[in-house]
Amino acid sequence: MIVWHVTTFKKLLKYNKSGFIKAPVRAWENFEQAERMSKSTDRKIILRLKFPNNAPKLEGHFNQARIIQQNYKMGNF
Repeated sequence: MIVWHVTTFKKLLKYNKSGFIKAPVRAWENFEQAERMSKSTDRKIILRLKFPNNAPKLEGHFNQARIIQQNYKMGNF
C-alpha cells in the first residue's frame, strides 16, 4: 500500500545519512491527511512510502494512519 510520511528537512537529512527511517514508522493512508498534518505541525516534507498491505492502523488519527515496527529502508534521493 502507498502511504504518506510527514517529516522535516532536518530529519530527511538524517534518513539520507543513515539510509533508513528509524522504527516505529508512521504514515497516512491518503495525501490529504498527510497535508493537513504537515500544515498543523510545520513539517514541510511529505514522503511517498510503500508499506505492507497488512500494516496495522495507528489508533486515533481519524482511522487514517498506519504504522510499522521496523526500520524503513530509504533509497537514494
